[in-house]
Amino acid sequence: MIYNSELHNFKQFISNWDIETEYVLFGASKECVQFIRSMDFLLGSGRLKIKYIVDHDVKSSTIINNLNEISSYYRESKQYKSDRKNIKLIHIDEFNGNEKVIITTDEYRQRYIKYLDERNVTHTTYKHIAGIWPLMYKNLVHIFQTDVLVTERCNLACSHCNMFIPHYDNPNHRNLSTIITDIDSYFKVVDFVSVFHLVGGEPFLHPDIENIIQHILLNHIDKLDKLIITTNGTVTPKESILQLLKDSDVILSISDYSDKLPKLKNKVMRTIEEYKNYEIKHYVRNEIEWYDFGDLRVKKNLEIDKLIKHFDSCTAPFRGLNDGKFYYCHLNTSAVRTNLFPLSDNDYVSLNNISNEDLIKFDLGYTDLGYITFCDNCNGCNTGIKVPVSYEKQGIREL
Repeated sequence: MIYNSELHNFKQFISNWDIETEYVLFGASKECVQFIRSMDFLLGSGRLKIKYIVDHDVKSSTIINNLNEISSYYRESKQYKSDRKNIKLIHIDEFNGNEKVIITTDEYRQRYIKYLDERNVTHTTYKHIAGIWPLMYKNLVHIFQTDVLVTERCNLACSHCNMFIPHYDNPNHRNLSTIITDIDSYFKVVDFVSVFHLVGGEPFLHPDIENIIQHILLNHIDKLDKLIITTNGTVTPKESILQLLKDSDVILSISDYSDKLPKLKNKVMRTIEEYKNYEIKHYVRNEIEWYDFGDLRVKKNLEIDKLIKHFDSCTAPFRGLNDGKFYYCHLNTSAVRTNLFPLSDNDYVSLNNISNEDLIKFDLGYTDLGYITFCDNCNGCNTGIKVPVSYEKQGIREL
């Protein structure tokens, strides 16, 4: 949306959503766990006052004494432990509708907004609290998630890849010095990021991936909670990388397509076995479907008001870091790199010479146009539009 100084002023937000009030969280998700962890770390344990957590997918009320029990999808990284206990989790039918709500899920955000609006319940999102509170109370710039594309090369060619890898005519590894410069520039202006995410292509194909990981661990690990590398599991890293991963808090997210692409099974199983042998933190996502984000070559030609509504309803959690630019959407980052989608200065901000407040505004979706231009080519996140993984769905998709 377009920033309005009267409607979206951060001081006004703080007066409506102050740190002394007790709130109900809607959504027992991995985002919920990460949100609580990050707020406790940045603002002090217990400063985010939680009355209880609501979710539609719990059988009955229960008491949580470990944050990780809130969501089975959450993966803990650093040794920082929250000491929160006695967190009440209730089913949505038990919610009485009298409290102010922070929505703490990406997947079900739109569903919960509709539910709360129908009952005239005041609500905001965890992203607004996570961005505005640290800035206003501690003068800290906190970004929830940022993705870095380290390579355009991949040993697969998934037609519905959200990085549009099949569309690169001459895919290359990004230059090590450029990646390092991007990372260092980012952490000059960002005080803390909850999730820092290295992606490809296939990151372990990059000849300097070990140096990239080492640089982050040596220089910036105290400014992030979770460092994740997403891999398809078909490339087993060399021994020095395995040892580096073993000795660190890096988490590997393995997109395992082998149930639908059985030719990959032996490679993936061999790689996972190595991770287990080295006691490397990892989790496996058995991918049998791709999300269909749309085709970057196809424009929807939506009217402006519909584009803004489409943008506002999107739950894209990932910002993109590339060539000194901080993109609102990381899919947009890769679409531009394919040279099939034009670069627009509406869709990113430069990390040089930007104020803390303007960076947070952009992270919250306040763009010059009220949307990003790539929205007109994208279906959006968490739409439920999926396509089965198959050998037939390899390479550039048919129009």
